[in-house]
Amino acid sequence: MNIFDRKINFDALLKFSHITPSTQQHLKKVYASFALCMFVAAAGAYVHVVTHFIQAGLLSALGSLILMIWLMATPHSHETEQKRLGLLAGFAFLTGVGLGPALEFCITVNPSILPTAFMGTAMIFTCFTL
Repeated sequence: MNIFDRKINFDALLKFSHITPSTQQHLKKVYASFALCMFVAAAGAYVHVVTHFIQAGLLSALGSLILMIWLMATPHSHETEQKRLGLLAGFAFLTGVGLGPALEFCITVNPSILPTAFMGTAMIFTCFTL
């Protein structure tokens, strides 16, 4: 049997009835947090590479470490959810700032590396999501 001759049910790709509603809500929050962190880290990298307002260095590394420890020390409850999200966003921002020198080096070597890496990562993430 040829594997290319089999029929693919595309409706099954969007069918999530086998996942409980609480798990669906949890996954929605996880993916939303991941997307937020990705955009905030990109903003941090932009701040370093383009504006040079905040430079990567010891302070950004220590700041991200402090925010991560603070995030781990904050208990998870409904009351602290927004605080934890803010700490996570701060950590992502400072991590993006820390990636600034590596991104500058990639841009000097070959500017097409960044869009290629972005598209490849987005494609793989989309494939794993489906």
